[in-house]
Amino acid sequence: MFRKGGSLCEKAPGDYAKKKTPFYIERDEQERAEFIETINNLPNDAEAYYADESGFEEDYSRTYGYSPKGERVNGDVYGTHFGRTSIVGAINNNNEFTAGFAFKGSMNSDLFEGWLESVFAPSLKNPEKSVLIMDNARHHPKARIQDIADEYGFRVIFLPKYSPDLNPIEKFWANIKNWLRLHMREFCSFLTGLAMAFQRR
Repeated sequence: MFRKGGSLCEKAPGDYAKKKTPFYIERDEQERAEFIETINNLPNDAEAYYADESGFEEDYSRTYGYSPKGERVNGDVYGTHFGRTSIVGAINNNNEFTAGFAFKGSMNSDLFEGWLESVFAPSLKNPEKSVLIMDNARHHPKARIQDIADEYGFRVIFLPKYSPDLNPIEKFWANIKNWLRLHMREFCSFLTGLAMAFQRR
């Protein structure tokens, strides 16, 4: 956690280098506080689902290696451009991934609506207790999403803007991608490695 009033560029006695945690200056703290209060006040039997999509480049190379001090670490990478696979899904209260759907390319509103109506909604065992929590991306049209939620009987709560830290599926995606960086070269195809990453997470 950053010291209040401190500088990210100045090293104080006892400080150690750490990876930065992104902090969006545009975010609204009041909106975030209200969101957190809403989530904390959900009924005890509510079944929360945090949804999001993530893109995966179909080649992963390790970004770190080992070498004697002062020597460069060289690593082989491909010069060929690889494709991109995207996955949309949700994690539940128990951090279990559900309603996964993979496709080539990037997400758009038609794809997201199709996933919501044809994959996510039918997967719910207790729609009346289910709460879908998601961000305000452009391809998440609020009016249409609310219509689908009303039709299938579940509730929708939108995350505050610039608040990915409040969506636990972001950490889920990061863990999957980190595993792929470490193990992708062990598999003969990207999809085989991707499937194993989900099994072993």
